[in-house]
Amino acid sequence: MLKTTTVGSYPRKDKPKDTLRKPTVSEEEALDMVQWAVEDQCNIGLDYITDGESYRENMYWFYQLRIDGVDSKNKKYKQFTVGGSTENVDLSKAHPLVKEKGGFGIECAVVNDEIKNQKWNLASKWKRAQDTAGDRAVVKQTITGPHMLSRFSVNERTDLYKNDTELAYAYGKCIKDEIDQLQQLGCERIQFDEPVLTESPDECVWAADVINDIVDTFPNMYFSLHICGGNAHRKRGYFGKYDDMIDGLKKLKVQELHLEHCTLHYSMLDVFEKYDFKGNLSFGVIDQRTDELESVEEVHQRIKPVIEKFGADRIILSSECGFGHVPLEITRAKLSRLVEAGKKY
Repeated sequence: MLKTTTVGSYPRKDKPKDTLRKPTVSEEEALDMVQWAVEDQCNIGLDYITDGESYRENMYWFYQLRIDGVDSKNKKYKQFTVGGSTENVDLSKAHPLVKEKGGFGIECAVVNDEIKNQKWNLASKWKRAQDTAGDRAVVKQTITGPHMLSRFSVNERTDLYKNDTELAYAYGKCIKDEIDQLQQLGCERIQFDEPVLTESPDECVWAADVINDIVDTFPNMYFSLHICGGNAHRKRGYFGKYDDMIDGLKKLKVQELHLEHCTLHYSMLDVFEKYDFKGNLSFGVIDQRTDELESVEEVHQRIKPVIEKFGADRIILSSECGFGHVPLEITRAKLSRLVEAGKKY
């Protein structure tokens, strides 16, 4: 049987409060969300799961709202590109702003002081998740990576952090403090999420350095890195190729890569013609951007070229990205099909 996993986000059981602009979910409410999401994932039969991330405002606000030195109230606009050519791309799955303007802009938090004193409480969430899962599944803790947190910030303290790289190291220090707390409670697997690398693939080299600084601090932890093309409201936002990141990927010290596969406009495997990656590969064989349910046969077709390259012992089946914006019943059906395909391969 082939191993299966989720990328991170899971649908919420109940309609959430408006948490985009300010934190309104209490710690106990967050733990209840975690417990429910873990039970649901365990019932599906996945091997590696997450806490569901339901307590997050989104994947970057959550961190920026709960850390000193970052002003998340007085935000400022920042422009982003698509990070790659959209030639020969089916733009039906692209974010509307990408289709209309070739890029997008968002309001970003402002760095106005020293970044420190994070109050994310990820360790308590992982503990509730793993206690709930028991021996039914291994819970990996997902953490938004330092590159994305840096890029989705407006730096007004260049006297403290002269560029995005230094800003990423500052976020990385707080991430290391958080991982230390996780390790003390028994967590062994960390997944970094870095979708903005496909918007700025030329920054993968310094991003790899920042990630390696974290990895080197915890030699007994298992680290994976998820790189996708964005997934806001089930739409891709970036189109940079993995090939464009080759110099950075070669520097990475993570034990696992988690890449998109089944919806790319190019072959994910091309990068491994130039990159002798020795670790494990998680890859998307289920498309969370569509409601259409894949057949077992379709999933097996998507698996075949990857298993021929890496072998069964080094691959983990997954969706392309998270299910936070996907209806619950569709999520359950797609992940159940994923597990079924893994068992029948």
